[in-house]
Amino acid sequence: MSDRSTRTPYFLCALLGLGGLFFGVTGPLLSNFVPPLVQDVLGEKRTGIGAVLALDNVMMFLLVPWSGALSDHFRARGKGRLPVILAGLLLAAVGMAVLPSSPAFALAGLLGAMVVLYGGINLMRAPFQALVADLVPSRFRSLATGSVTFQMCAGAIVFLMLGRALGMRPAFLIAGVSVLGIALAFLLGVREHRETRGDEVAEETTFRALFGALGAVVRGTVPGVRAIFMAALLLQVTFQGFASWYVLHGTERFGGRPEDMSLGFIAWAMGGVVGALPAGFIGVRLGRRHAMLVGFALMTASFVALDRVTSAGSATALLALASASWTLPAVNAYPLFIEPMPPERRGILAALFVLCLALGGLIGDPLNGALFDLQRSYRSLFLLLAGYTAAALIAVLLVPRGAGEADGPVIRAFPR
Repeated sequence: MSDRSTRTPYFLCALLGLGGLFFGVTGPLLSNFVPPLVQDVLGEKRTGIGAVLALDNVMMFLLVPWSGALSDHFRARGKGRLPVILAGLLLAAVGMAVLPSSPAFALAGLLGAMVVLYGGINLMRAPFQALVADLVPSRFRSLATGSVTFQMCAGAIVFLMLGRALGMRPAFLIAGVSVLGIALAFLLGVREHRETRGDEVAEETTFRALFGALGAVVRGTVPGVRAIFMAALLLQVTFQGFASWYVLHGTERFGGRPEDMSLGFIAWAMGGVVGALPAGFIGVRLGRRHAMLVGFALMTASFVALDRVTSAGSATALLALASASWTLPAVNAYPLFIEPMPPERRGILAALFVLCLALGGLIGDPLNGALFDLQRSYRSLFLLLAGYTAAALIAVLLVPRGAGEADGPVIRAFPR
């Protein structure tokens, strides 16, 4: 009889990939339609609009560590992480369904719908990441995160098209039904090992546990983790730089309309669809560290080439290559990080990883904006992105060989 850990769990990877589909269903619709909804309610009060749009980040920093610790608590008591994930999915489904009509109840109605929706999204982030590590055998975790990334990118393409073809209300309603379908699939298909372990200690606090884990990362207590966090942070700064500034860069450089630059975002999504699953297989076959090194090297080369092209059409093709390269570190960073971590603390540590990515998003836009102000131009965008990926490549080189690879040793006495 073949051992469970030697069989490729294709069905399980596809099932868990629905968590990525959830983010692909919700994220693009929210990015496209929430700002106009807020503007309809507040008018031209731009400071107020910015404050309302910041609600997602505020709720992320409040809910992600709490829900991660809560899932550790549930796991240690034999309940598993799934109840927290299902609660988040159900809240998000309700939020998607009611958000388009919420402005009819003025600002209070809109804020209420956003709290429900963003609350659901952020409630399930860390427990879902921890669940992937709980259920998938170590050597196949890169393939599982590849499935998550693939379904996220595919979902983004489909729902961007739905929003454009059908309008906001039908698209949000279809999204809400889709999220309910994902919750049902998890309920019926996910089977956690829910035995109570006497040697596992649940986290009773949230922010204290988070800061304790952060301190261990900063001190370099776990080999390679500090470097992989820096690489993940730079990866998110890179992605945020492209997502936030490409339209302004493209219109200034190529002279096209903002609408014409949308082809670049479609190309990025297509590159993610094409590259995600191969990135998972490469991580399984060649190792996570090697996959990330190749990905960052290809990204750096792609961005240098993008700085030299003379047309938006040529840039579109290279963006697809850059995105396919992006999947290599994006898919393998989390498995490399989580490998040595004790299972009983995966919830709070997954929360730390999620917040590291969020921090990359938060610092990326102000940093790039300041640099563009100094130059009075957006022309250097791709050289900046190349610099970030080159720095991330150096960070991954600092990860010791073998650290974070499949079936490596687990640190049982992780600092509190």
